[in-house]
Amino acid sequence: MNANRFLVNQRGPATFTKSTQRAVTWRRALLGCHRVAGSRFNAVTRIVGACCFCWLVNTSTWVSAQGTLAGALQLLREDRGAEQLVNRSMLRLAQEYGTPLYLYDRQSIVSQFHAVDSAFRDAFSHVRVFYALKANSNPAIVELLKSQGAGAEVVSGGEVVLARRCGVPASDIIFTSSSKSPDELDLAVREGVVVNVDSRDELEQLQQVAARLNRLVRMSIRVNPAVDPDTIHQINTGKTESKFGIHLSEGLALAAFARARELPNLQICGVHCHIGSQITVPESYRLAAEKMLNFVQQLQAELDVKLQFIDLGGGLGVPYHDGETVMTPVQLAAELRSVWQSGVKTLGYEPELWIEPGRYFVAPSGFLLVRVNSVKQTPVRTFVNVDAGFNTLARPAMYGAFHRVRVIGKSGNVESVDIAGNVCETGDLLATDRQLPLPAAGDLLVILDAGAYGFSMASQYNSRPLPAELLIEGDEVRVIRSRQTLDQLIPLPGD
Repeated sequence: MNANRFLVNQRGPATFTKSTQRAVTWRRALLGCHRVAGSRFNAVTRIVGACCFCWLVNTSTWVSAQGTLAGALQLLREDRGAEQLVNRSMLRLAQEYGTPLYLYDRQSIVSQFHAVDSAFRDAFSHVRVFYALKANSNPAIVELLKSQGAGAEVVSGGEVVLARRCGVPASDIIFTSSSKSPDELDLAVREGVVVNVDSRDELEQLQQVAARLNRLVRMSIRVNPAVDPDTIHQINTGKTESKFGIHLSEGLALAAFARARELPNLQICGVHCHIGSQITVPESYRLAAEKMLNFVQQLQAELDVKLQFIDLGGGLGVPYHDGETVMTPVQLAAELRSVWQSGVKTLGYEPELWIEPGRYFVAPSGFLLVRVNSVKQTPVRTFVNVDAGFNTLARPAMYGAFHRVRVIGKSGNVESVDIAGNVCETGDLLATDRQLPLPAAGDLLVILDAGAYGFSMASQYNSRPLPAELLIEGDEVRVIRSRQTLDQLIPLPGD
């Protein structure tokens, strides 16, 4: 029994309170003992630690969430949207803050981070966990994950500035983008972040910027390992035809490292790959890790290059369907451990392992609260028209992505409905063919697992203001982004 498994629930993460944090501390103290003592004590401490952890979480965490807004969010995960607590809580939020409205469960984010952090620290001697800011770039969430120990993986100059303003040290930021502008390279060099180079052209540009500023730049190179993780086409980044990285094939990545070694203002620190997002099985990760470690051995043998880190990217998936089971962080760490141990034994030294999840930390925390504007029954379909569209949540229209939907305060009278957005396009459907209690105008719906690539991909299309964002802890509400007003959306000429 591994205590980390308790943190990954197919219906959503456990609420992670101060009592749960104490449980983590107890568990880590016990696990620290087994590293000093023998194997028999090792086994005993793991079992005792896991049992103590689960007992403390069960008896403290779930009880503390009852009757609160956070408890209402957990009931929504469990498809209990008709319960009084849920109805009362969602009505309260809609009345006070309006709709559409993004809600984030703070303790969910913390628990998801510690699920990954604990799993990998148990399996690897030297590991660093980064947060991929593109998943949700709200400063409050970035600060929260930074406070838990996460570094920042960023993909734009704006995200570099965001991470720095949230207090992330430059040494804990890796800047990854396949198309960095001259201004972004200048900013990255001035800030001192790790620059993850994506092409030979960019490599030469980075040297020019570093020379002009008289800086020594810590850098890595993103490689394309030609691994297909069998995920959605638009977020599959590891296959051969992807735009990302320098290919391992034909010696292209090796030649890029050889050139980087010749450039006086560049310090080679690592190698990076990221094969895709929403990956739910470990096999593709294992294959990518094997290819990366073989390449690192080649770098040492042919170029005498030793690396400080090997970054295997992120992409750890989450369950979007009720009852769905996906790979846990414990399972992924276990799958990678044997590959890693074999690889570093051949190398003769051990680089740090870097990983950079985004979706896994924040997706289950997010809920999009919407209001029903009208219900239209046609000869072929029933449309439930709501006050959000793909300008608010783009994933269903962009990827055909599935999100669970709950009707608040209703049960029974189930019909097949489409949840239609308020954007003036036929493709603006947030959910299709869902068996749901038939709502009426004025009712509330909640769309689950909207914490990743929700607000961060939102737009003002159709001249609609951006929604507010709330961070919820227990029964406390913190406005972490105010609703945009029409005056802010449409400034007067000359403003």
